[in-house]
Amino acid sequence: MTAPAGPVLTIDTASAEATLGVVRGDEVLAERRWMVETNYSRELLAGIDGALRDGGVTRDELAAIAVDAGPGGYGGLRSGVATAQGLAFALDVPLAAVSRLELAAFPHLDGARPVVAVHAAGGNRVAWAAYLATAAVPAVLVEARLEGIEECVAGAPAGALWCGEVTAELASARDAAREGDADVVATDNVRRAADLVRLARLHEAFGDPALVDVVYLRPPPITRSTRR
Repeated sequence: MTAPAGPVLTIDTASAEATLGVVRGDEVLAERRWMVETNYSRELLAGIDGALRDGGVTRDELAAIAVDAGPGGYGGLRSGVATAQGLAFALDVPLAAVSRLELAAFPHLDGARPVVAVHAAGGNRVAWAAYLATAAVPAVLVEARLEGIEECVAGAPAGALWCGEVTAELASARDAAREGDADVVATDNVRRAADLVRLARLHEAFGDPALVDVVYLRPPPITRSTRR
């Protein structure tokens, strides 16, 4: 369904930098961005209350919630999605989930060249996908995947603009193997609350909170029980 009229709370916890926003239409009423120093479960709810105060909006006035569903860090994503679901159920408002990689690529899609969005996954691996602008939702040129740096460089479309967490190792491997690719200017390489809502609207993603889940490109770690 399309986004209901009224303020939308945005929650983005896909990395160590949390981003919360309150958006009405195309206007960002408030946006908070900070590095998480303890853990998301301790800081997220206080941050949400602060963002709502900054935007002059109460919880009961929210019309919908939109959340970054990943890929990204397990703990942060799980906290963000679970919090978004809990609030959506409690307030009886729809919830939309948006891909972190599409969100990173979205502000740079102009139709002139493909955009490769990257999330550093550790161990010389990256989560990445490639997109191209269309008149409707962005076209997916390469589906989100988790690969080594060399596989990412080999599989990305030619002449791409790269954004997200382009590490020095990735940039070096890419530049050695390809010509015509370029990085997004660092100051433009950020995620914005308004883009999260715009993408959710384009995908008509607002709906049942129970249907939203974290995007994992590899199984989450499971701690084995020590009980016998």
